[in-house]
Amino acid sequence: MAEYILEMKDIVKSFYGITVLRGVNFGVRPGEVHVLLGENGAGKSTLMKILSGVYKADSGDILIDGEKATVRDPAHSLALGIGMVYQELSLVPEVSVVENIWLGNLPANKMKFVDWEAAKKKTKQIFDELGIDIDINAKTSSYDLGIQQLIEIFRVISKDVKIVILDEPTSSLTDVEVEKLFHIISELKKQGISFVYITHKLEEVFEIGDRVTVLRDGSTIGSTIENIGETTEDDLVRMMVGRTIDEQYPKVSSVTPEVMLEARGVSDGKNFFDVSFALHKGEVLGVAGLVGSGRSNLARALFGLRRLTKGEIIYKGKRYTPKNPSHAIENRFGLITKDRKDGLLLHMPIRTNICVSKKDGLVKGGFRLRGNENKEAEKYIKLLNIDASSPGQKARDLSGGNQQKVAVARWICNGTELFIMDEPTRGVDVGARVEVYNLINEITANGGAVLMISSDMPELLGISDNIMVMKKGRVTAMLESGECTQELILEKAAGSEIK
Repeated sequence: MAEYILEMKDIVKSFYGITVLRGVNFGVRPGEVHVLLGENGAGKSTLMKILSGVYKADSGDILIDGEKATVRDPAHSLALGIGMVYQELSLVPEVSVVENIWLGNLPANKMKFVDWEAAKKKTKQIFDELGIDIDINAKTSSYDLGIQQLIEIFRVISKDVKIVILDEPTSSLTDVEVEKLFHIISELKKQGISFVYITHKLEEVFEIGDRVTVLRDGSTIGSTIENIGETTEDDLVRMMVGRTIDEQYPKVSSVTPEVMLEARGVSDGKNFFDVSFALHKGEVLGVAGLVGSGRSNLARALFGLRRLTKGEIIYKGKRYTPKNPSHAIENRFGLITKDRKDGLLLHMPIRTNICVSKKDGLVKGGFRLRGNENKEAEKYIKLLNIDASSPGQKARDLSGGNQQKVAVARWICNGTELFIMDEPTRGVDVGARVEVYNLINEITANGGAVLMISSDMPELLGISDNIMVMKKGRVTAMLESGECTQELILEKAAGSEIK
């Protein structure tokens, strides 16, 4: 038996004359979790897309069980026992959980008809093993992004693969769901299944990883780290970015006594109830909660995407009713969604994405002034260190972290004062996270306010001034970030409601 179930040797790949992989070497052993680290744009996703048959390498070899293999396309990759779970979901939202799990792989009975009973039984077994109680017959769209992420992972596992590529699998999961996912990974490892695990959360390297390889600028940095226990987060950061990061959460508090937005007993009648809070100028109010807590639906309602059925909102001292997103934008609200596909015009240039909500100085006689848009976009590309060839580059061609920066740039460009950020650093690497946090500091220093939903507990504690905890649509605690712990937040997220 070969030592490696998978080997990638001297892989080279270029796009439009730009080399993105420079002779990368990477190997995976049976029954291990091999962590692949690197900043956005380092080449991680490109390397894995070559393995999964989306791209073809310009040169280099792929060996599976010691034998050379030419991966023709994604279907062939799957036939070779390689399954990839992408960071951006590829589910069919309007069909059931069962149908999504077995899409293209539905079990058949002796009569060659779909054996729905077998499909449902196997699906229930998968979720029972993780201790997740959901209606497998319900539409997938009825579930939070965190549950949809798990469904995506289970769909690949159901195809009897021997190598599973996980690209940022926990970016939308709560700590409880992450713990359950790690449990199932550990169980599958015992069966000889191997995992390639891409993450920006360095603490996960030590929790779930067996070995780790770091990419930087399309090249392998050093050799694969064989014993993770002999390295540190600082070592990994230095390998990833070529420098040290002295402060991971560079918080600068700018809270003022002036209330920018106050919610008084607001409800949508379905997802959140009697929610009250005050958001001050210069404040970052973190929002914590498990899946189903109503956090994201509250954010959408404040931005006019959901209708409030009860309560009132006071904005800048006046009663405010969120009518629709256009109305919210006119009032200097901005929403950064946790799913980038919802917040970006992926087929459009970066300049259009950044400037789409701004008219002053960019429109004349009903026409957009492209030259002015380019100058405006270049300013934010430089400010946010967006890795792009030009303002005319399509947003879809950017790495996930750079797409997130474009989403932030759009609202800053529009003069937004109240930022609603739902998982703002989802899929963003350790270096770019600090840039996002510095932007948040700049927003609050200039009198803006941020309502920040996050499943990353250290992020909530490190960047928020105060933290609101929600459970099943209701507020269970209001905490000062400097006086609380991850354990206290989790206790309140799973505990009793405020009396």
